[in-house]
Amino acid sequence: SLLIQCAERLLQGGDRVNAVITRNPDIRSWALSRGLRVESPGEGLAERLAGAGFDWLFSIANLSVIPQTVLAQAARGAINFHDGPLPGYAGLNVTCWALLAGEFGHAVTWHLMTDAVDAGEVLAVEPLSILPDDTAFSLNARCFEAGGRSFERVARALAAGAIDTRPQADGQRQTF
Repeated sequence: SLLIQCAERLLQGGDRVNAVITRNPDIRSWALSRGLRVESPGEGLAERLAGAGFDWLFSIANLSVIPQTVLAQAARGAINFHDGPLPGYAGLNVTCWALLAGEFGHAVTWHLMTDAVDAGEVLAVEPLSILPDDTAFSLNARCFEAGGRSFERVARALAAGAIDTRPQADGQRQTF
């Protein structure tokens, strides 16, 4: 799981993970084995996290929109992993849409979260080629590998207190 890889990177770097929000039983088991607080997403999440005191909220391989009341609790901001290039491939299942469009290139993007889905400023982009025999499954797996590699840059920037964001590239915004 990309979420587990990223959380492990943070923990190994001496950071604290205050809670893991998941419906996934494997991620839940991993988090509990590490002694981490686990919460389920959904109604009342903001209230359940009240007082947790966290600087950054990470949304990694999450398919649900996080309520603004939860995003607002992050003291420094919220960061999302997106498995596509922005602004051209915002939303869900973008690896499928890129393949259907006959694209030759793709990317993963780490960006700040805002009220609008996949619209925030960019922290890191990791480009990758779409291979002739790629399927949605293989491209998505490679996106997760690229996400793990590029998270290292994000984590280093956060640790140094030197995040460098930039607006999303020019181009037509498409949301799927």
